[in-house]
Amino acid sequence: MICILIGIGHRGQYALKWTQKPNNVLIVKKPNDIKTEKAFVEVANWLHQSQPEMNIIVEPEVAEQFQKELPFVHVIEKSHKEDYTRTVDFAVTLGGDGTMLHLSSLFPKAAPPVVSFSLGTLCFLMSYKFEKFRHVLDDMIAGKVGLMMRMRLFCSLHQPSGKRIEVDGVEVDDRQVMNEVTLHRGRFPHLTTIDCFVDEQYLTECVADGLIVSTPTGSTAYSLSAGGPIVHPSVQSLVLTPICPRSLSFRTVLLPPSSNIELKIGDKSRSQTEVSIDGQEIFMLHKGEYVKVRMSKYPIPCVTHISDGAGWEKDINELLKWNQTFGSNIQ
Repeated sequence: MICILIGIGHRGQYALKWTQKPNNVLIVKKPNDIKTEKAFVEVANWLHQSQPEMNIIVEPEVAEQFQKELPFVHVIEKSHKEDYTRTVDFAVTLGGDGTMLHLSSLFPKAAPPVVSFSLGTLCFLMSYKFEKFRHVLDDMIAGKVGLMMRMRLFCSLHQPSGKRIEVDGVEVDDRQVMNEVTLHRGRFPHLTTIDCFVDEQYLTECVADGLIVSTPTGSTAYSLSAGGPIVHPSVQSLVLTPICPRSLSFRTVLLPPSSNIELKIGDKSRSQTEVSIDGQEIFMLHKGEYVKVRMSKYPIPCVTHISDGAGWEKDINELLKWNQTFGSNIQ
């Protein structure tokens, strides 16, 4: 890593300082979207012209799609995903929140500073107006930006014996999670039963449609829709939120970042339970199988406080319409 972070203020914010000029930038774009494709070509060409010594890295399928327009881009093969952490100095996302979640999945360990440009539907994850991308990227390359460290979760799947779950003799990969880990009854009609343990101590039996473990970033996603609280991204915590629980007294629990959570499919469950991570289904769990979740050692450094950027408070008010009064249509 060729950058260092300098703490500023008291809200989990840092200043970026390059120890040497960044040479490798990863650009991740929203798929199958004409507006995003045009923006991607514009950004890549501008970077290539203004920073000719910089290597522009894209995913293999993107390089193949734009090989005529952008013959100068580089790729990291899917079989060498670990090279993203080793190679990329900073990353750019073009799209919405889903694009940011996809970028997170490319970094199973340390992630570089990330700057996001709004071209999606919601764009809650510290995005900036695309029209200002030249100014923003100039500041990024010069190290004149602030960063917010967005906590991730580490998730692993286990057999009743404790061994990692395998598919066709191959262990299911551990995952880094930016928004949430969700256990859900899925297409099955019966409520699922999940035994919840925190730091090896029994907490409760969850009888519900499912259960969410979210980061503070994910608190404004599925967890919020399920009745969970809004948590500022600099407040490190694990948010445990039931989905349509049978018991009306079962409410969201905020746990300290040191917590180790174990969610085991109970013997009373009448069907399999679907595990999804950041909105992507990854596995079906049977009775006795369980998920382990804890805070990851590898947060995502997200660029914030650029001159045209919006803060978390503004996003809460403008995007979520938080606590706004009802308008009157009476003439």
